[in-house]
Amino acid sequence: MITILLVSVSINSFAKDKAGLLIIAHGSPSKQWNQPVLDLENDVKSLLTEKQVAGFDEVRVALMEFTEPSIATVVKEMEAKGITKIYALPLFIAPSGHSVYDVPTILGLYYNKKMGDAIKGEGTKIVDTKVKITVGPSLHYGDVIKEILLERVKELSKDPKNEALVILAHGDNAFIPCWNSLTDEVGNYILAKTGIECFDKAFVEVGQSFAINGVSSILNVASKKDKVIVVGMYLSLGAKMITQGAGMVMMGRTVSSKQMLGGKNIVYSDKGLLPSKRITEWIVDRGIDWLNQ
Repeated sequence: MITILLVSVSINSFAKDKAGLLIIAHGSPSKQWNQPVLDLENDVKSLLTEKQVAGFDEVRVALMEFTEPSIATVVKEMEAKGITKIYALPLFIAPSGHSVYDVPTILGLYYNKKMGDAIKGEGTKIVDTKVKITVGPSLHYGDVIKEILLERVKELSKDPKNEALVILAHGDNAFIPCWNSLTDEVGNYILAKTGIECFDKAFVEVGQSFAINGVSSILNVASKKDKVIVVGMYLSLGAKMITQGAGMVMMGRTVSSKQMLGGKNIVYSDKGLLPSKRITEWIVDRGIDWLNQ
């Protein structure tokens, strides 16, 4: 007598994993800030197609704060489309509270009560999903920042021997050694590639006074060279935007940054890291690395 054993097997156990590429940026109330980031979605899809990279079934951009598409919204939509694993790339300049704590907390990969309560208090939803999520590096990984800022400086440089450079960046007090190292590396790389002979840096948060930190760094190098080129190590904002409206109260009156700089020859880049094809290429390269692990 032959016994036939029937085994019930879930179809899902044979289903191929479906992968999603999630590009995460900070987000802003400003559409002008958000648009270059949102444009990356189609740019990355196009480059993946051009390079014939197979493996990502969904490519999406999500914004950490202020507006949709939020991280939680996009992950939920990916899950609804059958995505089973996600590679999340945080488009932050270097390690910071946002990339090390906030993004993993929102993704449900890290938790402490204080951090979770703070994020929920800001109206940000924590992701609740069965999708496996892997978080990749921030933009300091590789040469992409150096190469873009070199391009920004070359656009403004006319006579390198008589010019100086100042790099403005976010900075993060909890990670300041990393930010110091990164800005020094970028600055020295640009000097070596252009022939400019000196540079300084200043950590200036968006929305805070450029007059406090930026002016002193510019004056420092302006005393040595005839012209100062100022570039910003920010994702969607150029140095020019960071300086607009900056000033401080001195002896009972408001003094603008321009007045404090005393008519020095200062040229500000009006471009951030975006838009740049180099960012698109960096995202695709990191995605390929992950697919091939």
